[in-house]
Amino acid sequence: MSMQMAAAEVGSEPSASDAELVASARGGDEHAFDVLFRRHYARVVNLALRLHGNHDDAEDIAQLAFVRAHASLNRIRDGQALLAWLYRTVVNEVRDRAKARKRKPWLSFGDLRARADGSEDDTAEPGDVSLDPARLVMQRSMEDALTAAIAALPLEFREAVVMHHLEQMDVAEMAKLLGVPAGTVKSRLSRGRARLREALAQWIEA
Repeated sequence: MSMQMAAAEVGSEPSASDAELVASARGGDEHAFDVLFRRHYARVVNLALRLHGNHDDAEDIAQLAFVRAHASLNRIRDGQALLAWLYRTVVNEVRDRAKARKRKPWLSFGDLRARADGSEDDTAEPGDVSLDPARLVMQRSMEDALTAAIAALPLEFREAVVMHHLEQMDVAEMAKLLGVPAGTVKSRLSRGRARLREALAQWIEA
């Protein structure tokens, strides 16, 4: 067995790193890219959904990102940066589509959690029978208010809030992905949070 074939087989393993998988995919190993697709698809869809708001469109955007990544494997020099490359493609595509859409339908965060957990009932944890229905109604109302407040943010503020608070990215990662200085990211986060505090004042006071 040649060293190239051996490397391809290692890269095709689900336990292989992104860098190994990207290297194997560059060499023509389609299974390696399938592993990358399965590994990152849910996260890429979730980012697209949180930024764009429509589930069908989010899946289209995520699939487009992977198609472009596959076609650009030779340009992705650091295999470990694949996810950032996919995220950047999603951000750019959402921005392009936002130009043609003034208002976006949004799902509740409860629905997002249900999809992430693979469950349909997002009102209770498995085996938890202690939740009060009135509390559940209040929780859903708060989630809906937060969802609406984030959806109402200008896209540049929404990007910052979603990436930092929901995707757990730090400022340096966001600056690199968005192509803006760290100071700009901090400013957008601050202004986005200020708008959220204003929109959610009644909930904060309560």
